[in-house]
Amino acid sequence: MSRVKKWDKVFQAPAKFGGWIYGFYLCVICYVGFEFNTHFKQRSHHQLEQHVSQYQSRLNNQLQRFAHLLYSIEAYQRARADITPEQFYHLAQSQLAGLELELSLESYAIIERTQVPSLEQKYRSLGFFDFTVRLPNGDSGPFLTTLKAAPVAEFGHLLGSAVAISEPFIQRIGNNELQAVKWHQAQRWSVVIEQFDMQNPQALRALGIGFQLDHLLEGMFGQLHQTSGHHMHVVADEQLVFTSDWQNQFQLTAKQAGISKEIDFFGTPISMHLYTQAQLTPSLLNNYTLIIWSVTLIAAALGFMVLMQVRYLTARHDTINNLVEERTARLAQANQQIQHESNKRLAALQQHIVAERKYKSLFVNSSEGLFVLDKYGVLVDANPAFKSLLLVDEQAHSRLTLSDLMLDSEVAERWQKMVEQLQPHEELEWLAGSMQSSGVWVRQTGSWICHSHEVIYEGRITDITALKLFNEQLKYKAQHDSLTDLLNRQTFLQLVEASRTESQGQFILLYLDLDRFKLINDTLGHLAGDKLLIEFATRMRELVGGFADIARLGGDEFAILFDAEKLSVPLELLLEDILTAIRVPFEYQGMAHTVSGSVGVRRFTAPCSNYEAEKLLHDADVAMYEAKKRGKNDYHIFTSAIASEASRRLQVERELQTLDMDRELSLRFQPIYCSLGKAIVGFEALVRWHSPLLGVVSPAEFIPIAEECAQIVKLGQWVFEHAMLFKQQLPDDDMFISVNVSPIQLQHKGFMNWLFVQFESAEYRPSHFKIELTESAMMTEENSLIAPLQKLHDLGFGIYIDDFGTGYSSLSRLNVLPVDGVKIDRAFINGIEGMGKPRQLIEAICAMAKSFNLTVTAEGIEQFAQLQTLSTLYCQQMQGYFMSKPLCDFEALQLVHHHGSKNLLNEVS
Repeated sequence: MSRVKKWDKVFQAPAKFGGWIYGFYLCVICYVGFEFNTHFKQRSHHQLEQHVSQYQSRLNNQLQRFAHLLYSIEAYQRARADITPEQFYHLAQSQLAGLELELSLESYAIIERTQVPSLEQKYRSLGFFDFTVRLPNGDSGPFLTTLKAAPVAEFGHLLGSAVAISEPFIQRIGNNELQAVKWHQAQRWSVVIEQFDMQNPQALRALGIGFQLDHLLEGMFGQLHQTSGHHMHVVADEQLVFTSDWQNQFQLTAKQAGISKEIDFFGTPISMHLYTQAQLTPSLLNNYTLIIWSVTLIAAALGFMVLMQVRYLTARHDTINNLVEERTARLAQANQQIQHESNKRLAALQQHIVAERKYKSLFVNSSEGLFVLDKYGVLVDANPAFKSLLLVDEQAHSRLTLSDLMLDSEVAERWQKMVEQLQPHEELEWLAGSMQSSGVWVRQTGSWICHSHEVIYEGRITDITALKLFNEQLKYKAQHDSLTDLLNRQTFLQLVEASRTESQGQFILLYLDLDRFKLINDTLGHLAGDKLLIEFATRMRELVGGFADIARLGGDEFAILFDAEKLSVPLELLLEDILTAIRVPFEYQGMAHTVSGSVGVRRFTAPCSNYEAEKLLHDADVAMYEAKKRGKNDYHIFTSAIASEASRRLQVERELQTLDMDRELSLRFQPIYCSLGKAIVGFEALVRWHSPLLGVVSPAEFIPIAEECAQIVKLGQWVFEHAMLFKQQLPDDDMFISVNVSPIQLQHKGFMNWLFVQFESAEYRPSHFKIELTESAMMTEENSLIAPLQKLHDLGFGIYIDDFGTGYSSLSRLNVLPVDGVKIDRAFINGIEGMGKPRQLIEAICAMAKSFNLTVTAEGIEQFAQLQTLSTLYCQQMQGYFMSKPLCDFEALQLVHHHGSKNLLNEVS
């Protein structure tokens, strides 16, 4: 162990201090790399400065040659003040000849804009006929203007060109200094010096040499890239003057120059930008910085690898040492775990024994039936509750399966398939055979489990016989009427729907209503009504219960459904038997009471996809109401005509509910004449309805429907309002208006009160209005109409019986009712021109009215002979199409104004 510890110290030292050593090593190589990089950068910059200085020296030498040449020419001219233009041109040829660069000798004048006309006139007088000064636009001056340029052949076009100059420019040439000028022509420059004019000392003159600056630089640096591998940019006044990369091969404007130098170009600074070969064609071998830092990184990586190797060896030593210690500790821990597992198994075995005892106790003492099956479904074990519920002693010792106990073969077969497939299941409910009773309903739950490498089924059964019976009772009550024990409406509709969609054949649906049930129920009480309904249900069961389904739909309405093939007698005989059975007296409290019935019949053939069950029942209901309309105590078979009529009534009723009276209703006024036809005594107000959907609807059609759907009161109010408005427009105050009124209106307190209020504030009297009621309506509701009619009669309203002779009135009652007159129906008018029975009948009616002192009005007169005959009888008023059809209010007023006083008989004759 001493050797191991000794080597531990040896390996731990580098591992502990290796990070510090590597950090120091990394700093040293980075410092060395930085110094090398700085050295190479300084050397490269020094070389670039040398190159730029050489190029600057070459340019300065060339510019100094221009300066010496210009100074010598200026001195020569100063010595000869009277030099002629020819001498000037000769001087330029002699001095500028033989130079590599194309130069021009130029003479200038410094002028203001106001001196331009005089200068042009002067030089044109000297023979320069096309001399024109071209001043730049937008500059205020002074201007340097070219007067002479030689050689003329190449530079004569420059005469008159001008450029704006500044005050410092004038001061500089005034000090006999050279000044560079940039002309507007591309890259054209001039070096200018002041020229003294002996003849005109006050005039400002200048002498200069003009040249193309880019040509100058091209001659000096055009082959720079071929000779040195460098490229150059020259910029003056922020404009590129020259570039050696004229093909823009290297895109120098996008690169940063290696070095830049600014030169004074005779008062104008120009910049020289030099690009090295390393910048133009980068190469890894020429990139000293990259090489230096690459070597530095390699050295750092090598040092890091050495450090990692040392640490790896140290960690490996530690791992081996730790492995020995871990295995020693693991052996000790395994020994402890073995001891712990042994204790746990012993405790688990003890708990298992206790659990088995508890399970056995629960299994035996449970009130629910518990059982165990093998994988073949054979009963292996069962607790006493299961045995007492389903088994007997003989079965307990036999090889019994659970399906043997199931009374329903389909359930047993389905269970056997579950056993074969070991299929899990939810709760099952089935009827089991029992020696204790005829059958027991049980609910089964359980699951397949794997126990000791064997598959078994552990299950539980619960006796639900009482719950099942309770649910069946609830279901029965939900489907049957509680009073008569017949099917209720919902269940019956389901039966009709099933017969309509799932069956085939012809079915008959009967809808029954007891005609006088309401009278018995209201007079004798609900107990009598209930007994009557129960007795009726019993009779229907005895009559048709063997082959039909009977239901109570509600109140005194019943329905019967049966298959037509099951009828042993014709349908008509069965219906007569049903009506006969209804008419048999019912006994209540020792008294016999009789009711009748109305039956609606609806046939349909199944399957029937056109009509639903509700529609079929409705059709039977419509047929039943048709039987009621025809006198009750009868049956009626549904036809399409009845359906159309019912649909029409429903449409009319819907339109009446949304009726816009002011837009759809209108009044027509039919004149009523005196007995001789001499004058109009009044009008009958007749309502007309033009529906946007139904068109023109007859009053005979919509008035009864309005009475049924509670719209007649509003309709009557509207008629009275417009009749009163028409009355206000009549010129004759004695003319009356006849208004037809329904008994329902007179029995309605709101209508009567409204009518009284209207006449309290009106300008005309109630005697101007006649109220007409039909004979049948008046006699039917006689008792309830006497009081309101008497009240109206007392106020002054005239009361007339309309359609007299068509009803069943008693002559003795005419003396009791507050009646002022009768209106003979048009049915009695036809044929009265002869001496036959129609005339005798009219004469009898008139004689009777005369005896009761009643006013007689004849309506429906369509022939002159009829009018002539009635004028000889006791008939005070007449109306009909022969005299006038019903008119709108405007036409009626015109008739009153123009024809009211004419004798109608004389007009006809």
